[in-house]
Amino acid sequence: MPKRIETHRIDTKAVRTIFTHLNENWLVRNLEERDYGIDLQLERFDSDDATGDFIFVQVKGTDKEFKENVQLSGFPVDTVNYALMFDVPFFIFHTSNASKQTKYVWLQNYVETRLEKDTPLWKTQDSVTIYFPKENNLESNDSKIADIIKKDKLRKVGVKFLAIYESLKFHSESVLTGQTAVANGCAIEARKLQKLSSFINEYKESVSGGNYTDFNTFHAAYDNIANTSELDSADKETINSAMCFLEKIKFTFLHQDEINDFAEDMGFYHPY
Repeated sequence: MPKRIETHRIDTKAVRTIFTHLNENWLVRNLEERDYGIDLQLERFDSDDATGDFIFVQVKGTDKEFKENVQLSGFPVDTVNYALMFDVPFFIFHTSNASKQTKYVWLQNYVETRLEKDTPLWKTQDSVTIYFPKENNLESNDSKIADIIKKDKLRKVGVKFLAIYESLKFHSESVLTGQTAVANGCAIEARKLQKLSSFINEYKESVSGGNYTDFNTFHAAYDNIANTSELDSADKETINSAMCFLEKIKFTFLHQDEINDFAEDMGFYHPY
């Protein structure tokens, strides 16, 4: 008679527990071919509205009680490498069927922020130990997962921001030295940046230097230069102020990983 493998029984029970820990804003999809490493896909809704936010999850269950400091030993390095292939946040959900608790960790960021420091040679090993922050409790703190998804989206938009900004910076320097024929292209690039409002708004309160108001209007300064073939002092001042603001945005974005590393080292918060 066919028998179910014990680990499958434990993980199936853990999945049922996970369902009870998630609020109604999460749509859970079971995935076939579980042995490939993905057990669930979670999509977040804002009431009845889709957000486009989703994550992949591997479930690791246990019938043992959780201790105060939760860790998962023997986690396969092959699965870690598999997770790093994805452009979507990949989470480990570790569930105690006895404690009725689920801990989680954002695996890709965990590798960057902690595993590389704690176990520099982890790639040469068969398995690693995963440590779960105390605050990463699914039932009481699923909002952190939503924040992680938001940050991951911002990082991807940030790459687009950098490409547009560096192009604009290069051509804007030509405009400011009198090559007014380039101004029309700069106006187009400026409008592209202004469309990245979700990214800009995330960082604008933390930067000093330049002017956000000028950033909102500097496309018009380029338009004026293109239309008149002249560079007046007002347009030049507006452009310089806006570009200073954007340089500060760039600096803050590029140093976010350093900020996260410092926060992790000091125990302020865990970005994973």
